[in-house]
Amino acid sequence: MMALRTAYGRDQRDRDPAYYQYFVAKVPDSALCEPGTDLRVLGIGSGSGDVDSAILKKLLQRRSSVYIRVVEPSGELIERYKTRVRIDTNLGAVKFDWRQQTAEEYFQTKDDTKFHLIHAVHVLYHVEDLDATLRNMWEQLADGGYMFITIKSGKDAGGKLYYKLWEKFGKGDRLKTSLRTSVDVEQWLDARGISYDVASEDVAALNIDISECFNEKSEAGMKILDFLTQTPHVSNMPEIRAMALEHMRCNSSVVNGKRTSLQSRERRYRSIQKMRIKVKICLLLRAYELLLIIKRSTFHNGLNVHMGGSASMLFKETLFF
Repeated sequence: MMALRTAYGRDQRDRDPAYYQYFVAKVPDSALCEPGTDLRVLGIGSGSGDVDSAILKKLLQRRSSVYIRVVEPSGELIERYKTRVRIDTNLGAVKFDWRQQTAEEYFQTKDDTKFHLIHAVHVLYHVEDLDATLRNMWEQLADGGYMFITIKSGKDAGGKLYYKLWEKFGKGDRLKTSLRTSVDVEQWLDARGISYDVASEDVAALNIDISECFNEKSEAGMKILDFLTQTPHVSNMPEIRAMALEHMRCNSSVVNGKRTSLQSRERRYRSIQKMRIKVKICLLLRAYELLLIIKRSTFHNGLNVHMGGSASMLFKETLFF
């Protein structure tokens, strides 16, 4: 944990406010529900409430009160969230419904409540069934409501590393592991004939200091490499380690004596080559994220999706053997 924070350069909780404003800017200004109706929000994997609080404050600008159902399996993170709520008086008009559950546990016991805004920020890496989770979220979305999904881009160097490793060493279904990216969600949408746009954002671009990963004697470097490959104790797996380091070496540059990972992002609707954009590692891997904003239309059964570029993954065991 400390190794990742060191590489990131600061504690994940001390993130630039611009990052949270990125989400706030995507919250629709238009009414999410009829006047006199309680505005209902569902947070899947809300963590300690960093993103939630920013979104809720935006919603309270147009509503006297907001109801949010917080689904989060970590008791520690829920307690941090509750502490935030006690301290931040701006959240006083929010009605919190705390559910210490995994996404699977919650959806197994869900009621018929429909929500006007549902979000899953860097959660889809950890759910057991990606298809079922997306389907369950959609079923709980009210007509005219919005669904926000933030997930790691699969089109930068970091995402391509996952596919490369899985192609050579993976067994079984990759989607049963944490190696899920925006590409998988896009395919899920495409399979259902859902149209969407991709817009670019640089607010989440960070530099990954991977210098220590090339030092076999560096405990911190090995932990960072574990994280980047999503493979525990990868230093004991020579073939995987060698492939990962070679990929990182080919997609990085030396800045101020340190090797930093260069990630690339593919822009939709352009004819120029992919740009090379520096990104940084932190407690969470921030290469590029895709923020999918999905509106449930009251006129048809399809989805209208707008995607804003912005990646993050919490460490979860992945099996390459």
